[in-house]
Amino acid sequence: MARMQSVEQDALSRAAAARDADLQDLIEELRIPSVSTLPERRDDCLRNARWLRDRFERLGMKTEIVDVMEGGLPVVVADWNGRPGQPHLTIYGHYDVQPPDPMDEWKSPPFEPEVRDGMLFARGAADNKGNHMATVKAVEHLFAAGEPPINLRFLIEGEEEISGESLPRYIRANAMHLRTDAVLIWDSGLDEDGHPTIATALRGLLYVELDASGAAVDLHSGVYGGVAPNPINTLARIVGELKDRHGHVTIPGFYDAVVRPSAEELADWKKKDATYAETVKRFSGARALEGEEGFLALERTGSRPTLDANGIVGGFTGEGKKTVIPAHASAKVSMRLVPDQDWKTILAALKKQVQELTTPGVEIQVDLLGAAPPVTCGVDHPAAKAMRAAYKAAFGKETTLIRVGGSIPVSIDFQEAVGAPLVISGIAQSDSAVHSPNERLVVDNYHRGIDAVIRFICGLARP
Repeated sequence: MARMQSVEQDALSRAAAARDADLQDLIEELRIPSVSTLPERRDDCLRNARWLRDRFERLGMKTEIVDVMEGGLPVVVADWNGRPGQPHLTIYGHYDVQPPDPMDEWKSPPFEPEVRDGMLFARGAADNKGNHMATVKAVEHLFAAGEPPINLRFLIEGEEEISGESLPRYIRANAMHLRTDAVLIWDSGLDEDGHPTIATALRGLLYVELDASGAAVDLHSGVYGGVAPNPINTLARIVGELKDRHGHVTIPGFYDAVVRPSAEELADWKKKDATYAETVKRFSGARALEGEEGFLALERTGSRPTLDANGIVGGFTGEGKKTVIPAHASAKVSMRLVPDQDWKTILAALKKQVQELTTPGVEIQVDLLGAAPPVTCGVDHPAAKAMRAAYKAAFGKETTLIRVGGSIPVSIDFQEAVGAPLVISGIAQSDSAVHSPNERLVVDNYHRGIDAVIRFICGLARP
């Protein structure tokens, strides 16, 4: 026990002395524009994977870059089993990032990291490079202090932002070799009051594209207006009718399997709801919040399912004038799902409803872009308790239990194939502008996160 405490204190001291170097390492990774959805950035994604591999190899971990499927982006796998008889921890992260668009809204270039007012601005600073680099640096300091007190594995993927299949396939194909005592999914953040959080649930995802086609070619809106089918008109009406003005999704059966939150959760949300709503308006710049009537704002962002149009294109959208009836139009629509909704059932109902809503001259095709079921997580296991204790020591605050509105698709694969308890958490502040221009991470959170992970890993060790 004394030796473990010595390793922990030595690692914490090393982290405190290496704050500048640790920040520079994060900045170095942030300079890699690893945008997984853009084919022209594929080489950058591969470069980021090699960058991580090299760091793990320098630690003496058994490391490989695994190409799981043709055309996919690889998984970085790093293992260290130098503590026989001690628990095993798997740490998850992703090296891919969202596109930086719209570029003109960035105050500094998205892949030229810049520190301003105690925050690090760059694409990926919060999601997920700031998070996973905090875990990498914590392990580096533990190795330097005499090796970690438990066995470790890193699984860092390159397809999280595109709901990719490489890591889920890898996990399910190698489940027997990936046994572990806990999985740390550090891809979340603090709440609006700056408290560390642990997730009790993640919403699932159903992401589709509606492709509408009318005439064979674009048509003159004067010559053919009044008789030609208009894919934009039809598509806009369909998207509008999928959710009414009161925030209620109209897909038949959409809410049938939704599990209501507990009385204890609702009571806690009621205490915080007014403050939360005002904070969201301030962070987002929205004049008012919308959503299902009759539900708390906190309820709508964690325990209620959603449907949102994410983009719609068609016809002439350039400068100037061109009066055409377009031949094609498309829209991307996402649904966030909650326990116990089944995305396959909802997809079938959506396809049926779209065909009922379309007009005779417009054909609509519904294409599946991505899907993931919702996840529920227990928080009474040793790993969750160790994380709460680590957060208390590193941040000086109690941990809040939350339902996360976003999705981490691979969580269900860890849960079903590996069977280990999940700890879903992270260090991004609530106004980190994830997926938006000027994404940022509070620098102090990064250093406290390194501190917390050191304490967490040491807290999992047996005497």
